[in-house]
Amino acid sequence: MTSWLDESIDDPNLKQSVQDLIKAFPASSRVIERMVRYYDNKPSDREAKRRKVEENNISSDEVFRILDLSFQLPARKKYNLIITRTRLLLHNPKSDIIEFQYNLDDFSPDGGACVPSPDKATKCNTYTLFLKSEDCLVFSSQDKVDVILQKPNTKDEMLTTDKHQTISNLLSQHTRVKITHPSKEFFHSTGISSSTGKVLEDKSHVLAYLKAKDGFLFFLPTGILFGFKKPTLFFPIDSLASTVITNITQRTFDLTLTLKPNCQVLGSAGFRTTKEGDNDTVQFSMIEQSEYGGIEAYSKKIGVNDNSMAEERKAVVTKTEEDQKDQDSTNNIANIEDEDSENDDDFEPSDGENEPLEYDTDADDDDDDEDTERDTTQQNHMFIDEDDDEEDLLDEDDD
Repeated sequence: MTSWLDESIDDPNLKQSVQDLIKAFPASSRVIERMVRYYDNKPSDREAKRRKVEENNISSDEVFRILDLSFQLPARKKYNLIITRTRLLLHNPKSDIIEFQYNLDDFSPDGGACVPSPDKATKCNTYTLFLKSEDCLVFSSQDKVDVILQKPNTKDEMLTTDKHQTISNLLSQHTRVKITHPSKEFFHSTGISSSTGKVLEDKSHVLAYLKAKDGFLFFLPTGILFGFKKPTLFFPIDSLASTVITNITQRTFDLTLTLKPNCQVLGSAGFRTTKEGDNDTVQFSMIEQSEYGGIEAYSKKIGVNDNSMAEERKAVVTKTEEDQKDQDSTNNIANIEDEDSENDDDFEPSDGENEPLEYDTDADDDDDDEDTERDTTQQNHMFIDEDDDEEDLLDEDDD
């Protein structure tokens, strides 16, 4: 244990901390040793991203080069893209230095794409090539600008028409990475223009946010592409377990991609998925409500389950809520019974057959009032009749 610690760690405090950790957890010794040796052999991020080759001469195994392509990743510069039998090189024409080089075996066979560049003043296409372990290459070419293709011992070729398809074919053939284009058979936009109110049928992307970063989602025949700032990501179809629509509002919704176990997201180094139970997920937010139809149709087309209505995602009714509902039902029944009996609180049923029937006391009071009123009316009539008789007698005396 001491030997590899002494070789790899110069800081005495750090070395002592590692020794204390291994002493407390002996089983961790092997893992810590492997991790230390891994970082010993791995070049720094700066060296990995910006490998500068001092030799200016390209080896004789060059297959072709495409001049003056605008790159967004790994750096925002113009490079000559050079393909040899074993490597892909990015050559800076100003400094005449190869700033980046990659082994062709380091590229993933998935994730290669050529898509229309969104929100560009001049019409152009954007290409992606993903490495197996880290980062990706992103570059573009304009429709109106001719592209120069050079091959050894041949005259320069000017790509004017169908340049995007020609570049795609060259990359697919010599890098062994299939370059995929958007297909309306897989994704047909249902987004609506805010200015005209019409469906944007020719649009092949969806605006979305990954946390605080905005970007574009492309639903391709081979998977889902998100770009083109960092992080630029690709989710192969065979890595997707399900999709979930959440946080639906009047204008937007969120799309969560659930990944299959042990599946890797291709793209920018340092990107981390979100754990949701045992599953790795990635959530894209603030997608326009009108885009739902196209995304749903895409999920069905590629055979990925939509778990938006799964049982585990429905609202859970707790025991307390159930008890409260039962109590409310009981209280409602009790209130109805109280209303039926509140006007006759004195009612007591009798077991005796000869006892007089009990009656409503309020009703009895009403009957007494009616009898009193009737007697009063009769007495008034009698007084009136007596007065009439006295008046008749007086009249007779006068006579």
